[in-house]
Amino acid sequence: MSRLADREYHRYTAVLREDNRSYAKTPARRPGGKATIEITGKSGILKCSVRNLRPLNTPNADKGYGVWIRTEEKGDTVPVYAGGIEINTRGVGDSTISFDPERLRDSGFNLGSGGILEVCVHTAPRDDLPGDRVLMGELELEEADLPEEPKMEKVSPFGTGLPYHQWWKFYPGYFQEMMFFSQDNQNSGSYGPVFRGHQLIGLQYAQGAVKYLVHGIPGRFCLRDQPFGGATGYVYWHPLPGQQFKPGDYGYWLIYIDPTTAEVVFPERAVQPPDCSNCEKE
Repeated sequence: MSRLADREYHRYTAVLREDNRSYAKTPARRPGGKATIEITGKSGILKCSVRNLRPLNTPNADKGYGVWIRTEEKGDTVPVYAGGIEINTRGVGDSTISFDPERLRDSGFNLGSGGILEVCVHTAPRDDLPGDRVLMGELELEEADLPEEPKMEKVSPFGTGLPYHQWWKFYPGYFQEMMFFSQDNQNSGSYGPVFRGHQLIGLQYAQGAVKYLVHGIPGRFCLRDQPFGGATGYVYWHPLPGQQFKPGDYGYWLIYIDPTTAEVVFPERAVQPPDCSNCEKE
Protein backbone atom coordinates (compact mmCIF):
# COMPACT_ATOMS: atom_id res chain seq x y z
CA MET A 1 0.00 0.00 0.00
CA SER A 2 1.45 3.37 -1.03
CA ARG A 3 1.78 6.30 1.35
CA LEU A 4 -1.63 7.40 2.44
CA ALA A 5 -3.40 10.24 0.69
CA ASP A 6 -4.81 12.91 2.96
CA ARG A 7 -8.45 11.83 2.41
CA GLU A 8 -8.02 8.16 1.56
CA TYR A 9 -10.18 5.90 3.70
CA HIS A 10 -9.50 2.25 4.57
CA ARG A 11 -11.40 -0.03 6.89
CA TYR A 12 -10.43 -3.41 8.31
CA THR A 13 -12.66 -5.66 10.42
CA ALA A 14 -12.10 -8.80 12.47
CA VAL A 15 -14.42 -11.13 14.35
CA LEU A 16 -12.57 -12.23 17.49
CA ARG A 17 -12.96 -15.86 18.44
CA GLU A 18 -11.96 -17.80 21.51
CA ASP A 19 -8.40 -19.13 21.64
CA ASN A 20 -8.10 -19.89 25.36
CA ARG A 21 -11.17 -20.88 27.41
CA SER A 22 -9.35 -20.54 30.76
CA TYR A 23 -9.87 -16.75 30.71
CA ALA A 24 -13.65 -16.92 30.29
CA LYS A 25 -15.69 -15.19 32.99
CA THR A 26 -18.51 -17.69 32.54
CA PRO A 27 -17.06 -21.09 31.51
CA ALA A 28 -20.33 -22.15 29.85
CA ARG A 29 -20.10 -19.27 27.35
CA ARG A 30 -17.37 -18.65 24.83
CA PRO A 31 -15.46 -15.36 24.96
CA GLY A 32 -15.63 -13.34 21.76
CA GLY A 33 -15.77 -9.88 20.29
CA LYS A 34 -15.09 -7.69 17.30
CA ALA A 35 -12.53 -5.14 16.18
CA THR A 36 -12.30 -2.47 13.51
CA ILE A 37 -9.38 -0.46 12.18
CA GLU A 38 -10.18 2.74 10.28
CA ILE A 39 -7.48 4.75 8.53
CA THR A 40 -8.31 8.16 7.13
CA GLY A 41 -5.30 9.80 5.59
CA LYS A 42 -2.59 9.80 8.25
CA SER A 43 -4.91 9.12 11.18
CA GLY A 44 -5.84 5.70 12.46
CA ILE A 45 -8.45 4.47 14.95
CA LEU A 46 -8.63 0.94 16.36
CA LYS A 47 -11.81 -0.07 18.20
CA CYS A 48 -12.00 -3.36 20.05
CA SER A 49 -14.97 -4.79 21.96
CA VAL A 50 -14.87 -8.07 23.84
CA ARG A 51 -17.24 -10.01 26.06
CA ASN A 52 -17.14 -12.77 28.68
CA LEU A 53 -13.51 -12.23 29.70
CA ARG A 54 -12.48 -12.63 33.31
CA PRO A 55 -11.12 -9.42 34.87
CA LEU A 56 -7.52 -9.94 35.93
CA ASN A 57 -7.68 -8.70 39.51
CA THR A 58 -4.19 -9.61 40.69
CA PRO A 59 -1.66 -7.96 42.99
CA ASN A 60 0.43 -7.27 39.86
CA ALA A 61 -0.99 -3.95 38.67
CA ASP A 62 0.74 -4.35 35.31
CA LYS A 63 -1.18 -7.50 34.39
CA GLY A 64 -4.15 -7.05 32.08
CA TYR A 65 -5.29 -7.54 28.49
CA GLY A 66 -3.79 -5.92 25.42
CA VAL A 67 -4.34 -5.80 21.65
CA TRP A 68 -1.65 -6.85 19.17
CA ILE A 69 -1.48 -6.95 15.36
CA ARG A 70 0.70 -9.34 13.38
CA THR A 71 1.08 -10.10 9.69
CA GLU A 72 0.27 -13.78 9.96
CA GLU A 73 -0.72 -16.33 12.54
CA LYS A 74 2.59 -18.16 12.44
CA GLY A 75 6.07 -17.11 11.50
CA ASP A 76 8.88 -14.87 12.65
CA THR A 77 7.00 -11.58 12.48
CA VAL A 78 7.02 -9.47 15.62
CA PRO A 79 3.51 -8.47 16.78
CA VAL A 80 2.79 -4.73 16.96
CA TYR A 81 1.32 -3.63 20.27
CA ALA A 82 -1.71 -1.35 19.83
CA GLY A 83 -2.85 -0.70 23.40
CA GLY A 84 -4.60 -2.08 26.44
CA ILE A 85 -8.23 -3.02 26.98
CA GLU A 86 -9.89 -2.90 30.40
CA ILE A 87 -12.48 -5.50 31.38
CA ASN A 88 -15.33 -4.50 33.70
CA THR A 89 -17.00 -6.66 36.34
CA ARG A 90 -19.51 -7.98 33.75
CA GLY A 91 -16.70 -9.35 31.62
CA VAL A 92 -17.17 -6.70 28.92
CA GLY A 93 -14.40 -4.47 27.58
CA ASP A 94 -14.27 -1.66 25.02
CA SER A 95 -11.19 0.20 23.88
CA THR A 96 -10.64 2.97 21.33
CA ILE A 97 -7.00 3.54 20.37
CA SER A 98 -5.60 6.31 18.15
CA PHE A 99 -2.44 5.53 16.22
CA ASP A 100 -0.25 6.71 13.36
CA PRO A 101 -0.70 4.32 10.38
CA GLU A 102 2.89 4.94 9.35
CA ARG A 103 4.00 3.31 12.60
CA LEU A 104 2.60 0.01 11.33
CA ARG A 105 4.27 0.49 7.95
CA ASP A 106 7.60 1.34 9.55
CA SER A 107 7.46 -1.92 11.48
CA GLY A 108 7.16 -3.85 8.21
CA PHE A 109 3.45 -4.53 8.54
CA ASN A 110 1.29 -4.24 5.42
CA LEU A 111 -2.44 -4.29 6.15
CA GLY A 112 -3.12 -4.71 2.45
CA SER A 113 -1.84 -8.28 2.67
CA GLY A 114 -4.08 -9.19 5.58
CA GLY A 115 -3.19 -9.87 9.16
CA ILE A 116 -4.17 -11.18 12.55
CA LEU A 117 -5.54 -9.17 15.46
CA GLU A 118 -5.04 -10.71 18.88
CA VAL A 119 -6.21 -10.02 22.42
CA CYS A 120 -3.58 -11.39 24.80
CA VAL A 121 -2.71 -11.31 28.47
CA HIS A 122 -0.33 -8.43 29.04
CA THR A 123 2.14 -9.51 31.69
CA ALA A 124 4.75 -6.80 31.09
CA PRO A 125 3.28 -3.65 29.49
CA ARG A 126 6.60 -1.84 29.58
CA ASP A 127 8.01 -4.41 27.15
CA ASP A 128 4.90 -4.53 24.93
CA LEU A 129 5.17 -8.32 24.67
CA PRO A 130 2.08 -10.56 24.59
CA GLY A 131 1.43 -13.42 26.99
CA ASP A 132 -1.33 -16.00 26.59
CA ARG A 133 -3.47 -15.39 23.51
CA VAL A 134 -7.13 -15.26 24.56
CA LEU A 135 -8.92 -14.08 21.38
CA MET A 136 -7.86 -13.81 17.76
CA GLY A 137 -9.37 -12.90 14.40
CA GLU A 138 -8.33 -12.37 10.81
CA LEU A 139 -8.33 -8.78 9.58
CA GLU A 140 -10.37 -8.32 6.40
CA LEU A 141 -9.65 -5.33 4.20
CA GLU A 142 -12.32 -3.01 2.82
CA GLU A 143 -11.44 0.10 0.82
CA ALA A 144 -13.79 3.05 0.33
CA ASP A 145 -13.93 6.81 0.21
CA LEU A 146 -14.72 8.74 3.38
CA PRO A 147 -17.98 7.35 4.84
CA GLU A 148 -21.15 9.10 3.77
CA GLU A 149 -23.77 10.20 6.24
CA PRO A 150 -26.30 7.42 6.84
CA LYS A 151 -29.56 7.80 4.94
CA MET A 152 -32.71 7.67 7.04
CA GLU A 153 -36.08 6.24 6.01
CA LYS A 154 -39.22 6.47 8.14
CA VAL A 155 -40.70 3.00 8.68
CA SER A 156 -43.25 1.07 10.76
CA PRO A 157 -41.37 -2.15 11.48
CA PHE A 158 -43.78 -3.42 14.15
CA GLY A 159 -47.12 -2.58 12.54
CA THR A 160 -49.52 -1.75 15.38
CA GLY A 161 -47.06 -3.04 17.97
CA LEU A 162 -45.21 -0.65 20.29
CA PRO A 163 -47.57 2.35 20.12
CA TYR A 164 -46.31 5.85 20.86
CA HIS A 165 -43.11 5.12 18.95
CA GLN A 166 -41.74 6.53 15.69
CA TRP A 167 -39.05 4.65 13.76
CA TRP A 168 -36.42 5.34 11.12
CA LYS A 169 -34.34 2.76 9.28
CA PHE A 170 -30.83 3.49 8.05
CA TYR A 171 -28.01 1.71 6.25
CA PRO A 172 -24.74 3.30 7.42
CA GLY A 173 -21.67 2.11 5.54
CA TYR A 174 -19.95 1.59 8.88
CA PHE A 175 -22.90 -0.12 10.61
CA GLN A 176 -20.70 -2.89 12.04
CA GLU A 177 -19.29 -0.44 14.58
CA MET A 178 -22.68 -0.37 16.31
CA MET A 179 -23.77 -3.95 15.71
CA PHE A 180 -22.74 -7.29 17.14
CA PHE A 181 -23.21 -10.39 15.01
CA SER A 182 -23.46 -13.88 16.46
CA GLN A 183 -20.33 -15.81 15.54
CA ASP A 184 -22.41 -18.84 14.59
CA ASN A 185 -25.08 -16.96 12.64
CA GLN A 186 -24.80 -17.32 8.87
CA ASN A 187 -27.92 -15.27 8.05
CA SER A 188 -29.38 -18.03 5.89
CA GLY A 189 -33.03 -17.62 6.95
CA SER A 190 -35.87 -16.39 4.81
CA TYR A 191 -35.25 -12.77 5.81
CA GLY A 192 -31.62 -13.05 4.75
CA PRO A 193 -28.90 -10.38 4.74
CA VAL A 194 -31.37 -7.59 3.85
CA PHE A 195 -32.97 -8.05 7.26
CA ARG A 196 -29.55 -7.91 8.94
CA GLY A 197 -27.93 -5.02 7.08
CA HIS A 198 -29.68 -2.08 8.74
CA GLN A 199 -30.55 -0.57 12.10
CA LEU A 200 -33.43 1.35 13.66
CA ILE A 201 -33.49 4.69 15.42
CA GLY A 202 -36.68 5.40 17.33
CA LEU A 203 -38.42 7.90 19.59
CA GLN A 204 -40.87 6.97 22.32
CA TYR A 205 -43.39 9.67 23.23
CA ALA A 206 -45.30 10.40 26.43
CA GLN A 207 -47.94 13.15 26.51
CA GLY A 208 -46.71 14.49 23.19
CA ALA A 209 -43.04 14.86 24.25
CA VAL A 210 -40.05 12.63 23.56
CA LYS A 211 -39.46 10.37 26.54
CA TYR A 212 -36.76 7.98 25.30
CA LEU A 213 -34.43 7.45 22.38
CA VAL A 214 -34.38 3.88 21.09
CA HIS A 215 -31.83 1.95 19.02
CA GLY A 216 -32.78 -1.32 17.35
CA ILE A 217 -30.61 -4.16 16.04
CA PRO A 218 -32.13 -6.92 13.87
CA GLY A 219 -31.99 -10.33 15.49
CA ARG A 220 -33.84 -13.48 16.32
CA PHE A 221 -35.48 -14.19 19.67
CA CYS A 222 -32.67 -16.29 21.04
CA LEU A 223 -29.66 -15.82 23.27
CA ARG A 224 -27.16 -16.13 20.41
CA ASP A 225 -28.56 -13.03 18.72
CA GLN A 226 -28.88 -10.85 21.84
CA PRO A 227 -26.05 -8.27 21.62
CA PHE A 228 -23.45 -9.09 24.27
CA GLY A 229 -26.01 -11.15 26.14
CA GLY A 230 -27.81 -7.98 27.21
CA ALA A 231 -24.80 -6.66 29.15
CA THR A 232 -24.77 -3.38 27.21
CA GLY A 233 -28.50 -2.68 27.60
CA TYR A 234 -30.15 -4.54 24.69
CA VAL A 235 -32.55 -6.39 26.99
CA TYR A 236 -35.81 -5.78 25.10
CA TRP A 237 -36.99 -7.61 22.00
CA HIS A 238 -40.08 -7.09 19.85
CA PRO A 239 -41.21 -9.32 16.96
CA LEU A 240 -41.91 -8.32 13.39
CA PRO A 241 -45.53 -8.57 12.19
CA GLY A 242 -46.39 -12.25 11.81
CA GLN A 243 -43.70 -13.30 14.27
CA GLN A 244 -44.14 -14.07 17.96
CA PHE A 245 -42.05 -14.53 21.08
CA LYS A 246 -41.04 -18.01 19.94
CA PRO A 247 -37.47 -19.33 19.78
CA GLY A 248 -35.85 -18.16 16.54
CA ASP A 249 -38.58 -15.71 15.50
CA TYR A 250 -37.43 -12.49 13.83
CA GLY A 251 -37.56 -9.04 15.37
CA TYR A 252 -35.34 -6.36 16.86
CA TRP A 253 -33.24 -6.10 19.99
CA LEU A 254 -33.87 -2.68 21.55
CA ILE A 255 -32.05 -0.37 23.93
CA TYR A 256 -33.68 2.70 25.53
CA ILE A 257 -31.74 5.88 26.33
CA ASP A 258 -32.72 8.91 28.38
CA PRO A 259 -32.22 11.88 25.99
CA THR A 260 -31.49 14.28 28.86
CA THR A 261 -28.69 12.23 30.43
CA ALA A 262 -27.61 9.91 27.57
CA GLU A 263 -27.82 7.02 30.04
CA VAL A 264 -29.30 3.59 29.34
CA VAL A 265 -32.67 3.13 31.04
CA PHE A 266 -34.85 0.09 31.70
CA PRO A 267 -38.51 1.17 31.45
CA GLU A 268 -39.90 -2.37 31.23
CA ARG A 269 -39.05 -5.83 32.48
CA ALA A 270 -36.23 -7.39 30.48
CA VAL A 271 -37.03 -10.36 28.24
CA GLN A 272 -35.40 -13.73 28.81
CA PRO A 273 -34.45 -15.17 25.39
CA PRO A 274 -34.16 -18.93 24.99
CA ASP A 275 -30.92 -20.68 24.13
CA CYS A 276 -31.36 -21.49 20.43
CA SER A 277 -28.30 -23.68 19.98
CA ASN A 278 -30.41 -26.12 17.98
CA CYS A 279 -32.75 -23.58 16.44
CA GLU A 280 -33.58 -24.28 12.78
CA LYS A 281 -33.98 -20.58 11.99
CA GLU A 282 -30.54 -19.24 11.11
